[in-house]
Amino acid sequence: MIPPLITTDLTYYWQKREMRDVFSEQERDHYMTMGEIGQIRKDIERESIRLDPNDAKSTRIWVETLQSEGNFVRYKDKLDRPPEGSNLAEDVFFLCIQMKFQREAFQRLGNAFLGVDATHNCTQYEGILLFTMMVQDHWGKGM
Repeated sequence: MIPPLITTDLTYYWQKREMRDVFSEQERDHYMTMGEIGQIRKDIERESIRLDPNDAKSTRIWVETLQSEGNFVRYKDKLDRPPEGSNLAEDVFFLCIQMKFQREAFQRLGNAFLGVDATHNCTQYEGILLFTMMVQDHWGKGM
């Protein structure tokens, strides 16, 4: 059970302080550690992020939700056929997201330079590449 006082909108320090203020010294929750608070906060976040126990279904729900809100999303599951002319492998996973505010900032503040960086194995799934794209604004600063 997740204690109802733990939220993700307070710092760990204030969260611990609030727990000590609410619970007496005779109650276990008075002595919660930062690590315990952190684990509970992760559980709370996981409930709002993982929309289905099956990761593929959860991802598809996120894709549909983001697209319905007007965000740019391109998605190819490992089981989907690659788009014609894309030269993507049959079994590749591809997910590209550009939120509306990112697209607006790109169009308004800088659309002449696009830098790309990639890293790998940053999730529980081996071989998944994470690409980060950055643009420069009109003053040469990254955004």
